[in-house]
Amino acid sequence: MDSLLAKEAADQWSIEHDIDWQLPIRTPIWFRRRTYIKAISQFYHGERATQRVCNRLLDEIDDPMARQFLAYQLADEEKHEAVFTRYIQCLGDIAPFEPGLNDALEGSLAWQGSKLGSPIGLIISFHIVFEGGALLLLERLARRFPCPLFRRINAKVMADEARHVAFGYKFVRENLPKISHEERLAIFAHVARVWRNFAKASDGRYNLGIALVMRISSNWFDDNWQRQKNQLIKLGLVTDVEAASIEATLR
Repeated sequence: MDSLLAKEAADQWSIEHDIDWQLPIRTPIWFRRRTYIKAISQFYHGERATQRVCNRLLDEIDDPMARQFLAYQLADEEKHEAVFTRYIQCLGDIAPFEPGLNDALEGSLAWQGSKLGSPIGLIISFHIVFEGGALLLLERLARRFPCPLFRRINAKVMADEARHVAFGYKFVRENLPKISHEERLAIFAHVARVWRNFAKASDGRYNLGIALVMRISSNWFDDNWQRQKNQLIKLGLVTDVEAASIEATLR
């Protein structure tokens, strides 16, 4: 945690001084302009949602070092919201939040209202599953989108998000032994259910042309979940047998 806090403090950047706003904006020729704006707008909405998570965790977590990191992260997410806002406004108006993604984020936040309610469930939902998934998508967008300004912004945001994911893993590894077996199973079931609903809501929302350009296969959601599930098993949240049993009840 000392190392993460040191990196967080050292890697701070400024929207005004570390982003060259004179770089050209090039929208992909294979997207309509509004489709491109819609895609980038989802990151803006995601940053706003994650701020809600950080504020809740600051209310729930007592560990001073974890709280210090979360305070840094909250400032990061506010900065990401601002930089995506400025970028999108160079193109047009911010598009609405995709319903499937919004439902997934709200579903994750609902964990806090459960009987068990450990913040570990919220951290696994956001810091590991959803921020980890967002990091993969950001990497893919950076490779496929031709905009020099977006790539500069994306590089800064990705470095921050990688630290946030690392914090999630570190916190869970240290605190998982403190919760019951029952709660571990409940957390996995909650995360698996939210991801399943997200995949179902998002299936078919992108046409074949966009899928080909982004190199997103028809099994993208399943493949991504398998990767996330294996990470949770490796962390010790559940065994592979327990995971399979829980997933069978969700089908």
